[in-house]
Amino acid sequence: MRLKGTWEILSRLVLVSVVVLNYKNPQLTEKCVTDVRDSSTEAKIPVQVIVVDNSASETAVRLRHLLPKDTQIIENQCNLGFSGGNNQGILASRGEYILILNNDVFVNANCLKTGVQYMEEHPEVGIWAPRLTSEEGRLQVSAARFPSLKGLFAEYILSWNYDWYPAYLASSPVPREVDTAIAACWLLRRAVVAEAGFLDERFFFNAEDIDYCKRIWHAGFSVVYDPRCSAIHLVGQSQNTRSWRQNHYLHRSRVIYFRKHHGPIAALLAFWIIGFGLALRRFSGVLHRSLPA
Repeated sequence: MRLKGTWEILSRLVLVSVVVLNYKNPQLTEKCVTDVRDSSTEAKIPVQVIVVDNSASETAVRLRHLLPKDTQIIENQCNLGFSGGNNQGILASRGEYILILNNDVFVNANCLKTGVQYMEEHPEVGIWAPRLTSEEGRLQVSAARFPSLKGLFAEYILSWNYDWYPAYLASSPVPREVDTAIAACWLLRRAVVAEAGFLDERFFFNAEDIDYCKRIWHAGFSVVYDPRCSAIHLVGQSQNTRSWRQNHYLHRSRVIYFRKHHGPIAALLAFWIIGFGLALRRFSGVLHRSLPA
């Protein structure tokens, strides 16, 4: 009874600022916002919802029509990318915690409550991330080790995701510290921003979450992956779909990451590995198409 009373007091005091990016998909954003509002009501956790529209005014009118009146909408005249858009939301936030949420991610009340409670009990944690699954419940591997040149070679040349943690991490009965967790659903402690700063806007899209997790660890906080609860993630719905090979933002961001954290020689090696791997895949594709059926 005492624990229940304590949680009720905390839930009234703790405000979570939810930051959602929209890019030309107002219907999906409306579903995400409605879902997180319903979950916050059920969990008795007050939220401030901030939607950052990176669609260059294409969907602003539709968003204002779809979203509740108390939703703060930031309209951009150009696409500022994942880092720039989320930084705007963080600047506008008031909560003790900031929930960075892709508009194709849907959190339930248990997930929201578990995250806030864990952060309240563990002040050393800077980022908390739940397990991610598809609508059908299929696990999505969403935690990884810090990138390495060995991992880059394995991925681009051998088609082997060396740096990802094994899937059995998701079956752990307790939260686990990890190097990185993808930023589709992050519960971020406000004090971390004061120490680590904002997302690095040199990463327009991809690898900004890896960079930020590394900075979180350098600032003296930890990153935690919590398999006790899950959020639904509709992979790729929040962005224009493109093949892995054609994702130029991903390849460029990885080179930027190695330059920033490992120096120019490592960045040059990363550039060569990526370039050779992509050329190898193109050659393999051409060869496959030229062979008789």
